[in-house]
Formats: sequence, structure tokens, C-alpha cells
Amino acid sequence: METLDIEKLNRQNFKSLSDALSMPGKITHIQELFSSHFLAVANVLLYSEVSFYYSGDEDMTLVEAITHPKATTLKEADYIFSDTIDVVLIGEAKKGDYLSPDFSATLIFKCEDFNADRYRLSGPGIDGTKEISLPCKAEFIERLMEKNRDYPLGIEVFFINRCGEVLALSRTTKVEGLSWDM
Repeated sequence: METLDIEKLNRQNFKSLSDALSMPGKITHIQELFSSHFLAVANVLLYSEVSFYYSGDEDMTLVEAITHPKATTLKEADYIFSDTIDVVLIGEAKKGDYLSPDFSATLIFKCEDFNADRYRLSGPGIDGTKEISLPCKAEFIERLMEKNRDYPLGIEVFFINRCGEVLALSRTTKVEGLSWDM
């Protein structure tokens, strides 16, 4: 019987999440925990000093038993997990204040894949600009840019697809929609 080294898995997955956030637009990969990429991310981010909110169908019981986070309301959560990309969650997420900008939320969304609308990214961690597909519509990006306009206030967003690939947008990332002339 093969044993699971959760600490080793967490270190590898933490590195993948850090790489994705520090280099927006870069696709990294998460290894599954309990047959779920989503639970693997939750297991990396959650611990007893943080709170979370979850909207979806995953069974978070095992991760909660291991990490002991506090379940809370959407507006108070440090980490917001969702099975769908919901623009409403951006508006409700806390973005910190000028004395404590780190008291903001990180949003983690499941998605089928990253093939949706095309965007141009710029900002720290990006050499010039980068054009990519994101799994969200223009309204989502507009709300995110509005939420993140007063740096250092803002939120971070992770997208995790069904294959365990991760894309992230930091609060310093500028995102512009691309229109294609036909």
C-alpha cells in the first residue's frame, strides 16, 4: 500500500500556486489530494488562523479535519472557494484597508478549462504584456479591476481547471479585453 506524504504534496502545490500568482498568465499544475485538485488547493491554503467560505459540492470535511480553518460568511472570509465563476463573489470579498491590506480575500474558482475570452495582461511578473484566454467574461474582469484599482487594496484570484492546471491574477495585474476584427 502506497502512503501519501501530505506535507510533501503541500510543498509542491504551494510552489505551483506561488509560481502562478507571481507570474500572472503562467499555467502551473496542482497534484490531486483525495482525488480532487480543488481540495488539494484548500489543503495548502487553509489552517487554523484563517477563515473560509465555500459555495459548491465538494466535501470539505477531510480538509477541515486536517487544517482546522474557521468557516464563515462570504464577507468575512480570507479564502473564498467556488465551483462556479461568480462575479457577485468579487463584490462581496474583503479587500483589506490601508493599515492592513493583507486582510483581504483570495478567491479560488473551479472551471472546465481556460478557453474563453482573450485578454492582455500587464504588471509585475509579466515581461511587457501577455495575451491569454481566461475562463471568465468581461463583466468579471471589469469588477475585478474595479476591486483592485486602489493598490495595495485588492484581491487575488485563482482559476483551477478540471486537469489541475492553475492560472492566477494578482491584485497588481492589469487585465484588458481583446477584440478581434473579423
